[in-house]
Amino acid sequence: MLGFLFKQNEKKTPKDAGINEIYSKLKEIYKFDEISPKRKSYLRNLVETYQYLPYPYIKALEELSPAEILFGLETKWQINKVFDGEKFYFDNEKISVLARNEIKNSNWIKKEGHDIKLINLAGLGNGNAGKEPGKFIDWLCQLLVLPGGNLQRNIFATTIYLIPFHPREFGCAYLPKSSEVSPNLEDADLKEALGLDAKAQVQTFITLAQLAGHPVIYDILPQTGRFAKVVLANPEITRWFNVNELMGRIQNSLETIAVKLEKKYDKEDIEIVKNIYKQACAGELSKDYQAIYDEFEEELDELKKSYSNEMLKKENQVKLQKRIREIVTQVHGEKVSKQFSEDEIVKQMDVIQALMQEGLWSAPGGAWCSAGGPVFDKMSDCKSYPIFKHYDFEGKEVSEFANLDCQTPFYFAFLENGQLNKSVIDFFIKFMQKLREDYNFDGFRVDHADHIVDEVSEKNGMPISYRVPREVLAKLNTEMKTKIPYFASLAEYMLGGGFLKEYHEDMKFDVLWGDDIPAQFEKTPEKIVDDNQNLATYNTKNFKTENLSILKTYNNQDGEFSVIDQYPGQLGKEGALFKWFKYKFLPGGKNAQRPVLYVDGDESFTKTGIERTIGAEVSMIREKNYEFFAKFDAISRFAKSQELVTEGEAQIILQDEEGFACWLISKEPLKSALLVAANYLNLPENEDENNEISDKSINLPGDFDVISEFIFDGENFVEKPFKKSEHSLCFKKLKPSEFKVFLLTK
Repeated sequence: MLGFLFKQNEKKTPKDAGINEIYSKLKEIYKFDEISPKRKSYLRNLVETYQYLPYPYIKALEELSPAEILFGLETKWQINKVFDGEKFYFDNEKISVLARNEIKNSNWIKKEGHDIKLINLAGLGNGNAGKEPGKFIDWLCQLLVLPGGNLQRNIFATTIYLIPFHPREFGCAYLPKSSEVSPNLEDADLKEALGLDAKAQVQTFITLAQLAGHPVIYDILPQTGRFAKVVLANPEITRWFNVNELMGRIQNSLETIAVKLEKKYDKEDIEIVKNIYKQACAGELSKDYQAIYDEFEEELDELKKSYSNEMLKKENQVKLQKRIREIVTQVHGEKVSKQFSEDEIVKQMDVIQALMQEGLWSAPGGAWCSAGGPVFDKMSDCKSYPIFKHYDFEGKEVSEFANLDCQTPFYFAFLENGQLNKSVIDFFIKFMQKLREDYNFDGFRVDHADHIVDEVSEKNGMPISYRVPREVLAKLNTEMKTKIPYFASLAEYMLGGGFLKEYHEDMKFDVLWGDDIPAQFEKTPEKIVDDNQNLATYNTKNFKTENLSILKTYNNQDGEFSVIDQYPGQLGKEGALFKWFKYKFLPGGKNAQRPVLYVDGDESFTKTGIERTIGAEVSMIREKNYEFFAKFDAISRFAKSQELVTEGEAQIILQDEEGFACWLISKEPLKSALLVAANYLNLPENEDENNEISDKSINLPGDFDVISEFIFDGENFVEKPFKKSEHSLCFKKLKPSEFKVFLLTK
């Protein structure tokens, strides 16, 4: 019924008419007219004051009716001048807030003070009440409470960073079964009432979010699910194995090796071990049998590498891809010449079964450090899936680090000679362009972009691993930015090896993920300032291009890796707030502008939650720490309101081993500055320890005098003037993670 709204070629049809039709029906469905005048006044006043409803999300979910959510959003849309109180009005090409503000580059995402919030649409249901994934009205509820920006300081409202919303394989958002929107996200009632399926509901949400002032970026993948629809429709875009053929060759080699071993071991023992090996179920063997088994393994290892590498060569891949296309067409009752689209793969499971029956499996990824192609080893104990070995660029086995065997990388390069596979690269670029056009995204975050230019992935400038080559990402970013000048690109690169130039100049990325998650235990105020200075130094030397930015990443809710165990929940409430404060109040100045990324749930001190919702399409269980939210929210608003913070630079005055840190935030030629004094230590894990510091003093630098202090009153940071100016400050006691902010003047 409203399909024209989302067709990119229907430029002459006013899209605001489509949104108005949808919105008028939403108001009917949710009984908009039944909101009381008192409630309207309350919501309007709050949203007008803050540009958003300053509630933690769980409070909004539990308190607001759907009608109240819509009413609150009307004020956000009015603030953005796209809604007149009755209807929307906007140009087709100016749905994005960036287009409406005529932004001509991607500097908006790099701005100090800007926030990026990672959101999983499925996780937006009320996980405290059940597992039901978030639906359309829940997404709008999140939109209502999503913080605004400060356009006077060129800070746009919080960017929505959506993780993949496709149907999932193996319960993982990063293993899509298809490019469709997961049916688990579809609101069946809205589909019946409005004719909007799951995809159209997501498209409508993104449109309404952009109209409310929020840029929207999306996680894109240089890989897909093992038997995703895009792979079945286009077998040429991935590498393939015929494991039946490989197993036959391995078993033939077993016989040859068995004859060879007869010179060393008993023939009957060899036969027993050989059969155990064939069954792939060795279990615990006797010492003598284990010795024979190990010799079989040693002899076969090099042969398995040779067989797999041979099969992965282009000439053999062409044959396999042809056979896979034949199977796809046969299952669907079509001619072999049929070129399928994803939508036409309507018998996905039947095709998968037919492929598996012939032993045809897409080639997997590997470990973060693996190079070359995967090596088929054997089938699993139950014969249900193939097991691969992986090796690094020096030939050392790294299979223990491999967690990507259920993932299928695109066939970007011919690893036998290092040449690029141009047809697959062109396909990938068009695939991503269509994704952007379908949802009008303002930018991409490229997943799995770490280690693509270091020794595990390149040799003499040529690709040697399954990871996406740098040339592919350079082309993708260039083409996106050529068409959409404000398009932003964020790379999941954690700074290993210091390849800033390669990601920035060569691959055209605007923002890098950074190392705050793996190295967050090191991120004292002094270290953050050092990070800022390193970025500023790079940008000063590389003046030919727009500045690079590196995220300040707040979250690591679930402590995904054992070596990273200092996520906000473990820091305690005050430690988590101080971590947020550090990222907000340690600006890097003109040449080190850095936004902050945080994760849905952080704002109310949710200590675990996001990992669960990435793994399964369920709603997030959230903490109800409203006191935490009040200060978390106030810190962010306070930072955005201060020119010294959004335009200035922090300099460490001192940081000692006892935990005392003091820094100045200034900006030339302003005669005022901010001074922060803090105890940067966290609450001790051992109750016998005490991380409080006492009797600290600081003489103010230069001609500065302190004239006031900013004190949190439970809602805002308010200025409390001193009775007289002072040139020094004394601190009798500072608790762990306690911080104080002062205004200085010359």
